[in-house]
Amino acid sequence: MVTLFFTVLILSILVPTMLKTNVVSASSQTEFPKTFNSSSLGSQVNDSVPQFKITNDLKNLLKNIVDTNRTKGAFVVGLVDPNGTQFYGYGNASKANNFTVNQNTIFAIGSNTKVFTAVLLADMVVNGLIKLDDPIESYLPSDVDVPEYRGHKITVEDLATHTSGLPEFPDNYCSEIAGENPQTPNEKIQFQMKFADCAKDYTIDQFYQGLSNTTITREPGTKLEYSTFGSALLGNILLSLSNETSYEDLLKNRILDVLGMNDTRIFLSDEQKSRLAIGHLYGQEPTLFNYSNPIVPGGGLYSSASDMLKFISANIGLMKTKLHDAMQQSHLIRHTSGETMENNIQITSQNSIDSVGFYIGLGWFATTNFGTEIIRHNGATGGGYNAFMAFNPDTERGIIIICSSDMSNANITTAGLYEYNPLSYFVWNLLKG
Repeated sequence: MVTLFFTVLILSILVPTMLKTNVVSASSQTEFPKTFNSSSLGSQVNDSVPQFKITNDLKNLLKNIVDTNRTKGAFVVGLVDPNGTQFYGYGNASKANNFTVNQNTIFAIGSNTKVFTAVLLADMVVNGLIKLDDPIESYLPSDVDVPEYRGHKITVEDLATHTSGLPEFPDNYCSEIAGENPQTPNEKIQFQMKFADCAKDYTIDQFYQGLSNTTITREPGTKLEYSTFGSALLGNILLSLSNETSYEDLLKNRILDVLGMNDTRIFLSDEQKSRLAIGHLYGQEPTLFNYSNPIVPGGGLYSSASDMLKFISANIGLMKTKLHDAMQQSHLIRHTSGETMENNIQITSQNSIDSVGFYIGLGWFATTNFGTEIIRHNGATGGGYNAFMAFNPDTERGIIIICSSDMSNANITTAGLYEYNPLSYFVWNLLKG
């Protein structure tokens, strides 16, 4: 049985040319403050409403996050609105490649991959290839014992909204190291290397066996529990409905090629690897690895800030594509997320803010004060990366931040939690306008 510790540890170390561009180089339990006073930010953030520009305030906030723990990581931030795009890069790609990162530098984007899987689903729904209320057992091999709860079956929508009841990972996923309890930075780096080694050999047969061995403890569709397992299963179901041989090819043909996202891939070419920002864990550069094929729809993508702003632009509607209807469907709120955020971050109830709501659509999460809605997602990977993307559909403003440091050393994944910290406060007001 994969222990709670293993799940938390993996989450902590995993987990177009028509636009004008301006480039400048250069524990799982989260307490939400009872009240938030912008004056508490001191000199970090100017108290006035920020212009939609990459200001020194934003640069300094991100530099502080990356530099505080001497992570040796780098970041790129990109903004998009009807006036075009702008980028800022800070830090070097790696020890071997000491060029300053920029909008074309490639990073792992982790669980942001789940949004691509969900948009892929929405596109296939729009094209009549699948229905959201279909039981998933209709699309799985007959020898797979699909879990259900008291006759209630898991549906396709349940997988896309993290309400299936499936755990974060299958119990047989790297189970051989589940009992390890690394404490020191060096032990945690060694653990990550072991995880990379076992993860790459995980097969589709093992994946389906893990599903057959799973028991769910509540009715599907009733409560959010963030699940890479569920998103990966969804991606494999969608692949089975296509004529493609891999999730990457399916995603490339239906989404990435449409948007011109030529640097968004599961497996990188040699030329793309030359532009890769190497991830960092406790200041060291861990071994680069790829998820095994069954898991990649839940977190296996690499991308660049330039590509990600194309994706955000299309979601906002600044780019009119054949994916427009599917993207709009993915934004619609379908469940409250309660106190559970991406990566199963918990907002403690005693410190929650009554005037803020957290919800989920197909893949996308939403934060709202019931006047402004920010649609968002984040991601982190075992290769030492974390990333955050968000947009406001009303102001048509979007942001991407990608970082080559593990979230336990330089965490930007909480940037969507309203006014939780200086960065999230700044991002909220930046997108709000």
